[in-house]
Amino acid sequence: MENKTNYTSLFKLFLRSIFISFIGAIFPFIYILFPSMFVVESVDKGIFKSIGILALVMLFVGFSMGSIYAISIFTIFAPLILMFDYMIKSKKSVSSTIFVTSLTFFISVMVLFYAFGINAEVLNSQETYKNITNFYSEIAKRANVATSDIASLEHDFQIMYRTFLQNLPSIIIIVSLIVSYITYTSVGRTLIMRGKFIIQPSSLEFLRVPKTIVLLSVLTLAVVYLLGDYIGDWSRVFNINLINITGFFLFVTGIGVLKFAMTRFGVNRFLQGFIIILAIAVSYVQIFIAVIGACDYVFNFRKLRN
Repeated sequence: MENKTNYTSLFKLFLRSIFISFIGAIFPFIYILFPSMFVVESVDKGIFKSIGILALVMLFVGFSMGSIYAISIFTIFAPLILMFDYMIKSKKSVSSTIFVTSLTFFISVMVLFYAFGINAEVLNSQETYKNITNFYSEIAKRANVATSDIASLEHDFQIMYRTFLQNLPSIIIIVSLIVSYITYTSVGRTLIMRGKFIIQPSSLEFLRVPKTIVLLSVLTLAVVYLLGDYIGDWSRVFNINLINITGFFLFVTGIGVLKFAMTRFGVNRFLQGFIIILAIAVSYVQIFIAVIGACDYVFNFRKLRN
């Protein structure tokens, strides 16, 4: 009976992962659900079975959607699944697990970029700027934008692209942290439902980035800013990305405070979800939530231990 149950769960994993692989080609954000399924089975049934199913899925996806697509998925998620399996079974701390798995995901993405020839030189080349400008100019022409305005739009597109490139490292780091946290949390909750307990992140109400990390980020930011004239032009880009990451840490902590307050005062779960989505979507609200997060490190609203 137990073997039959094992094969049933692995077959379900196979079907779910194929479904996500096909839907993910249209809606990439659904891949946020992909690694947790395999980590659950690796912890519950064994890493060899989990990676074996992943290989079968990629083989099927490779035949139906192209080998490059399948190799890309495998390159991004296989190392993450292996690292999660090791960190969870080794009973490493939550902070260590999130740091190592986020770093693993970040490295996998960078390896994939370089494998496809996407590097700083290519992204900053005049040819790339020209191609992007031509692409958006063509869209503007089809939208019947006046010819006199297209030149101004081309200039704006170049500024937007340059800004995107400057912020790209922090964007990838933040995405890596989000993927790691959501995967880790999902794995922990799913295994609890199966009667197994692992070291896992706390619920959102008690989520707070360790104070030491935030303080080190702020200190590094101050030092690089003061020494900017001696370090060189790269210090400006470094500080932009560090500000993004530090702001993300404060925002996450602020979201934890907000969720704690809403839960404590009995706010409806649906309304809680709506408020959190609103906080994520609106830039002005993001700043307000980040300020709340910064205040939490000073006043410790939730009375959490450091």
